[in-house]
Amino acid sequence: MRIPIIKDASRAFFVNNYLRKGLPCLFRGTFSNFPALSKWITPSTVNASNPQLNLPYFLSLIDASGKDPLVDVESGRFNHNSHSRSSTPTSPDGPQGFFRTQIPLSLFLRLQSMTDVPKEYANLYLAQTPLLSCLPALSEDCLPKPKYLPDTSYIYGSSAWIGRNTFTPRHFDPNENLYVMVGGKKKVVLWQPSLVGEGQGKRRGGLSNDNFSPPALGETPWDIVVINPGDGLYIPERWWHEVESLGTGVAASVNWWFREPAK
Repeated sequence: MRIPIIKDASRAFFVNNYLRKGLPCLFRGTFSNFPALSKWITPSTVNASNPQLNLPYFLSLIDASGKDPLVDVESGRFNHNSHSRSSTPTSPDGPQGFFRTQIPLSLFLRLQSMTDVPKEYANLYLAQTPLLSCLPALSEDCLPKPKYLPDTSYIYGSSAWIGRNTFTPRHFDPNENLYVMVGGKKKVVLWQPSLVGEGQGKRRGGLSNDNFSPPALGETPWDIVVINPGDGLYIPERWWHEVESLGTGVAASVNWWFREPAK
């Protein structure tokens, strides 16, 4: 593994050695103090690779807020040949339509908490969703705010990513990305921009549109990283990456897109 591992470092060290140089780094266990790790997820006593959502906790927050927000979810799963969210998705069973829709948050959470999820709901993914804004009480579970982020005015967005058997195909982000794992595990494959060409990404939410060449199939990645609960991964802007959940349980993460103020 090539990626540098940081266990405890100052923000200045991170900015000078990684952010300003555009180099990824892995914060190993740095965010283990996030309350979300224990509040959002219930570990399985039978299978360590099968963590579950803490459904009663989420439902209690929804009840206390007095509203059940509509959230964007994706249905369908891409394969590893996909280059962006405009690609035709497939599933292990063959071609399958991909679409985004809105459903009440409580419905999504209940479906994710079912032991035997109906096939038509098996690949629902709450992705690129501003959940911390939709249900503000959840933002307190991701405090203290990571010290590696700049002032709030330079943070362009924050999203939650929750689902089972999820895969986000190769793409690059037009902003810096700090990606923190809350529950489950994910594998992130990284490609260095200089190896695949330069270009300007058209922003579509936080994800890019691949209007310049993505990594060729079979092209050796810069690194492959597994992130665990409490880990954070810094992905510089324009670095191509794909993200896949591991295990059979729910994988949950949050991220922040940001820009570093000019000196």
